[in-house]
Amino acid sequence: MKFEHKTLIAGSIAGALVGLAAAFLYIKANETQIAAVESGEAEQVGEISPGEAMTVGLSLIGLLRQIVTLGQE
Repeated sequence: MKFEHKTLIAGSIAGALVGLAAAFLYIKANETQIAAVESGEAEQVGEISPGEAMTVGLSLIGLLRQIVTLGQE
């Protein structure tokens, strides 16, 4: 198997696991809000603001830039 294929497969698996962990942590951090929605005490879980989404997106771009430079001298 070519190096590129191995790297794509490993990256896909790692990305799926990181995404799963992020979703799990998000759910754990908002358990009380989720319980309130499920019991009918609240209409929806608090929304993510555009500013928060932008901060996370820019952090991800920074992380991707660091990954690109791995192995370069």
